[in-house]
Amino acid sequence: MNCLHCGREFTPNPRVKNQKYCGAEVCRKARRNRMQRLKLAEDPDYRENQKRCQQNWQSKNPDYHSKYRAAHPEYVERNRLQQAGRNAKRSRSRESRLIAKMYSLNRGYYPRGGAVYRLIPQGAGLIAKMYSLTVRVVPVKDG
Repeated sequence: MNCLHCGREFTPNPRVKNQKYCGAEVCRKARRNRMQRLKLAEDPDYRENQKRCQQNWQSKNPDYHSKYRAAHPEYVERNRLQQAGRNAKRSRSRESRLIAKMYSLNRGYYPRGGAVYRLIPQGAGLIAKMYSLTVRVVPVKDG
């Protein structure tokens, strides 16, 4: 039988039903990652528990990311270079130069009671999710 991850031939353990991965560490990790992705996709309780655990960890370690970046300047530089590459690729395509995580306003769409929109300043190097303002826009009749 061949391993689903590395493709090498292996002899399955007779005590493991339907074994599809060999015993190599990278293959075991691949099997666990695949199982977790499937579980996240299919099981809402598991997904909610994972989200809750992550939020709990983040609340206990609020400065983890800033400390990590301070201790790993090579990570910061690599990330900066990768982001510059993504921005350059985006500017060559039809997409906007800004990175926006929320919906943009469609022209001519003004709901009766107004709507909430996210205003995003435009400028070189700005990333939309960091510097945005949420406002309620209510149409007013002239005259």
